Amino acid sequence: MDRTQAPQTRKVKTIDILPPQQFTLKNGGELFLLSQVDDNAVKVDLIFDAGSSKHDKLLSRIVGDLILGGTQTMTSDEINEAIDQLGGFTNIEIGTEEAIVSVLGLRENIIQILKIVTDAIFKASFDEKEINQAVAYRKQRFNVSMEKVSHLARREFIAKIFPNSPYGQLIQRDDFENIDRDDLVTFHSNYYLNALQKVAVVGNLSQGEIDEIIEQTSVFKRNDEPDLKFDYNYTPTEIYSAKKGALQTAVRIGRILFNKQHPDYIDFSILNTILGGYFGSRLMSSIREDKGYTYGIGSGVAQLKDTGYFFISTEVGEEYREATIQAIKAEIEKLQTELVSPEELQLVQNYVTGQLLKNADGPFAQMDRFLSVYKHGLDLSYYNQVLEELNSITPERIMELANMYLSWDQLIIVKAG
Repeated sequence: MDRTQAPQTRKVKTIDILPPQQFTLKNGGELFLLSQVDDNAVKVDLIFDAGSSKHDKLLSRIVGDLILGGTQTMTSDEINEAIDQLGGFTNIEIGTEEAIVSVLGLRENIIQILKIVTDAIFKASFDEKEINQAVAYRKQRFNVSMEKVSHLARREFIAKIFPNSPYGQLIQRDDFENIDRDDLVTFHSNYYLNALQKVAVVGNLSQGEIDEIIEQTSVFKRNDEPDLKFDYNYTPTEIYSAKKGALQTAVRIGRILFNKQHPDYIDFSILNTILGGYFGSRLMSSIREDKGYTYGIGSGVAQLKDTGYFFISTEVGEEYREATIQAIKAEIEKLQTELVSPEELQLVQNYVTGQLLKNADGPFAQMDRFLSVYKHGLDLSYYNQVLEELNSITPERIMELANMYLSWDQLIIVKAG
């Protein structure tokens, strides 16, 4: 091997992601299984229709805190101790549209661990003491967050970009004083007991073990109500939210956009990477490295079930606030008027390809990739489409998208500090 010569490179044209097996739950929902696992680790995700957009953001989070908070026969400490003794681990993630209860353990114990978890969810008692502790915990986190300019900017941005849907509803201080146990019980009944949508399993399990998981989850019904449709129109505006004593100003800029279902999503994601989607992006090079206005800046495309949004976020010193905004505007206008060089495009193509391969490494990551497209009505061929469009995109196409979707007068600009 001649180590003075770099190895030959080639474009990655396809990516092999294992499709999961599919089973039907007793409530009509779906169970997905990836069994190609080399060890005894197992992960089970229970996916409920209990995201924060379903009712009240604070209510959904407190119920999430309490679904393993005790039953009539077991306290929360006893539930956690029983899971710990079996070498198990749980995690609860409350998203915008879904709540995911993850259960992890070794194969020999996973059925017992899952039984403890499903019983705890189904029989959650919502003890007043546990409720008070959960409310106090959430209130403390809220108060701490409200001291951060990044949080204030994010709140203002979401409220302005989603004025006509639950996504834009914000938790207020008074909400903590109005938590009612009956409301928690109703939310639990509507969005947990009657809204188990999917189960995702990664682990080398037998058919008998899968049958046992299906049986354990049979206590949960499925929510078949159609999703509500919302008006995603917004008004471009510029907002300044003052925070007394703040040393930094948070800046958040963006607009309503789209999700994976849109034909321009893949190509726009490539444009986003060039602008602010990785450490070598133009925003980082200009505003961090060249001008020194900030430690970090980035952009992204957030996806929701029916829509999505584009955003740029950073924190800068107060004296650099307006200069930073003008520098961001200049980088966007440069994309609209100057073609990306072949060298920069090649660098971004290589980076995105590497990230795609990294994020599909192993069965646990591959299940995540499957669920990411499945919830938008797509299949795993989407990732080969990403590679195809990535390898064929042109500088002219990037300029076209920049002009189509990044007009400055269509952006919301929020400054908090």
